Amino acid sequence: MSRPRSWRGWLVATGVALAAGIAIRLALGGGGIGDASAAIMLTLLVASAWSAAMLLSTPRTAFWVALGLIVLGDLAALPSRNSPEFDAREAFYRTDQTLVAQVPVAPGLAQAQPTLTLLAEAAFPSGQNAPKFDLAGQVGATQLAWRCPFQHGMQRLGLPLPPQVVGSGSSLDVRLRLTGTPSRETDYLVVYSSAARGGFIVDLVGAGQSQNATLCQLT
Repeated sequence: MSRPRSWRGWLVATGVALAAGIAIRLALGGGGIGDASAAIMLTLLVASAWSAAMLLSTPRTAFWVALGLIVLGDLAALPSRNSPEFDAREAFYRTDQTLVAQVPVAPGLAQAQPTLTLLAEAAFPSGQNAPKFDLAGQVGATQLAWRCPFQHGMQRLGLPLPPQVVGSGSSLDVRLRLTGTPSRETDYLVVYSSAARGGFIVDLVGAGQSQNATLCQLT
């Protein structure tokens, strides 16, 4: 009589461990569609391994096999060390393409020489001093334009803003575009984005936080 009770106990323990593992997996990944798919795959894998272990060994062994797979599945969801800030990028090579972002505004930022930063990479011929485009757009309700000392390679562009543009709101709408004569083949701007951040890597910072950026000039 004790053997069936022991079997049921290990079965319940396996179910609890699987439920906890799925909850942890969804929490680590943010609960997106990909995380739901990973949770389903983990369930199928654990069920298959548990069934095989039950046929070949004891309920205790089946539990530990299932638990090991659950732990490995959760460990795989942990963020990797030194992972890049971005996970996608988009090329802007026409003046009618618009980069849209909404950035939070920290209290008191209007008095700290606000600067909009953008993680990007300018592409232009090596024998050319600068690309044939600049940046312009609407920040809040204000139309602005900048001339940037673009360099080859990834860089964080610093776009200074007039303090009155920031205002007293909690966020700021940003719509940027290229000016000049960009081209798809030679002169274009690659802008980096992050799914974790929900879009392009655009920040609003004070002057002291933009020292490592390639500072542009308001025109």
